[in-house]
Amino acid sequence: LRNPVYFLFLILLGIGAYVTYTLNLWGPMYQMANAASQQALEEGKKRLREFLEASDTGRQAMAMSSDEGIRMQKLNSQGKASGSREDEDEEI
Repeated sequence: LRNPVYFLFLILLGIGAYVTYTLNLWGPMYQMANAASQQALEEGKKRLREFLEASDTGRQAMAMSSDEGIRMQKLNSQGKASGSREDEDEEI
């Protein structure tokens, strides 16, 4: 903190945090940041998909991938795979 500009920035950051806390704006700020990141992730996936479809090697890689995804198994409290729906109902 030798530079006074950093010190001024730190004071402004503290004032902004205090105003945000006083007006209870942490929740809305978190929701907006979460929505923006989700939208950016979807846009990035869309652009990557378009790029892969446009290139020859991307099309080959997409053709090699199978349509069957890996499915997650439901685990019981001991960490073992639960076999049927009856096991899930009993644990609840």
